[in-house]
Amino acid sequence: MLPISWQLPYAAAILASALGGADGFSAPTGVDTTARKRAGKRSFLRRQSRDKLPPIATPDDLHNLACSLSQRKRGSHSFYKGWVHWRSAALDAIRHHLSANLPHPADEARFENLFFRLGVASDVGEMPSFEDAGARSGYALEFFCRARNLADLYVDAFNPFYEFPDFWIDGLAETPMLGGCVEGSYSMVSLGGGPGFDFVGAALATTFCSYTAEDLQLPAIDATILDFEEGWGDLVEAMGNSTQQTLLSSHMRCNWGGKCDITKSIFDPSNAACLARVNTTNLWTCQYCVAENANRLQDSEYVFFRELFEHASAGSMFVISEVHPRLWPDFYHLMEEHCPDMQVGFNKGGRQMLLRKAQVDEQKELLISEKDRALVSKFEELGKHHERKINSGWQRQAPKIRGV
Repeated sequence: MLPISWQLPYAAAILASALGGADGFSAPTGVDTTARKRAGKRSFLRRQSRDKLPPIATPDDLHNLACSLSQRKRGSHSFYKGWVHWRSAALDAIRHHLSANLPHPADEARFENLFFRLGVASDVGEMPSFEDAGARSGYALEFFCRARNLADLYVDAFNPFYEFPDFWIDGLAETPMLGGCVEGSYSMVSLGGGPGFDFVGAALATTFCSYTAEDLQLPAIDATILDFEEGWGDLVEAMGNSTQQTLLSSHMRCNWGGKCDITKSIFDPSNAACLARVNTTNLWTCQYCVAENANRLQDSEYVFFRELFEHASAGSMFVISEVHPRLWPDFYHLMEEHCPDMQVGFNKGGRQMLLRKAQVDEQKELLISEKDRALVSKFEELGKHHERKINSGWQRQAPKIRGV
C-alpha cells in the first residue's frame, strides 16, 4: 500500500490516462460526426481561451531546477516529489511552446468530436479518421498525459513501492531514461505515435536523470515516429522542436519516419520504415493503438506484432499501453506459441504491458511471473464481459453539452 502522499499523483495519472487516443482509419459506421465530448475543466484549450494557464518556466529555470532536485537520493520520497514538480513544469513549458508554433491552428469543436469518436473506436475496435488538421492540433495540445505516463513509468523504476519484473529493471538500468550511458545514440520507435508524446516522455526522464550540478550531460536519443495517418508529420517535427528548445538539448532528436500499419505484416510496403529499423531499435512504444484496431488485428492474427517480436534485436524492450487490458491475453497466447524468447509483465493494473526480448539463447519458453500470469486470466474475463456488453446492443452515448 502506497503512503497517502504517494497515492495522489498516481491516482491523478490513472484518471488522466482514460483520455485514450490513437491513430486512424475511417470513422465506424453509424458514429455521429457532430457528437462532442468536452475535455473538462483541465482542458488546455479551454484554459488558454480564458487566459487561465499557469506561469510558464523558462528553459533556464527548468535547467536550474533540475540541477537541484535531481541530486536528491534516488528512490526517496523527496526525489519523487521533486521529479513530479519538475516534470509538471517542463510539460507545461513544452506544451506552451508547441501551442505558439502549431503548423495548423487547433479547432476545439473538431477536437471534441474526435475525442468522442476515440471512445467509440475503442469500444467497437474500428479506427476513427485523423485527417482533420485542426482536430490533430487539438489532440496534440490536450493529451500530454500520455507523455507524462511514459515518463513516470521510467522514473518509477527508482520507486521502492513499485514492484516491476526483474527483466524490466535490468533492461532499463543502463538506458538514458535512468541516466545510464549507451554507446552511440539510443534508438526508439513509436508505433502509431503521432504527434510525438512518446519522445517527450523519454526526453523528460532522460533530462532529469542526466543532470549534474556542474554541467548538463545528456545522452543522445534518436526517436522515430511512425503512424498510419501521414498528416502527423508536421506536428511531430513541431513537437520535437518544442521539446528540444524547452529542455535545451539538441542531442535528443524526434523524427517523422512515415507510415505504419500495425494490422499488416511488417514486410508489407506500408511498413517499410518499420522494417528498416527492426534490427537496430532499443525501445518500441505503442500507446492506445491496440483497442482501436482490435478487429483488424484479430483478423490479421496479430501478424505485425508476431513478426516484430520475432525479428527485433535481442534485448530490445517494448511498452504497449491501453486504457483497457482486455486484449493482452491475445498477445500472451501469441508470444507463448510463436515468440518463447519474450519476457512479459504488466504495470498500473494492466494499463501498460512491458516486454523484453531475451538475449540470444537466454531462454526457451515465455518468461512471466505467477502474479502476472494470474492477471492474464483476469484480463480474459474482462474481454468476455466487454464482448457481451457490445453484443447486447450497448452503445456509447454522446454527452449533452449546454448551449450547443
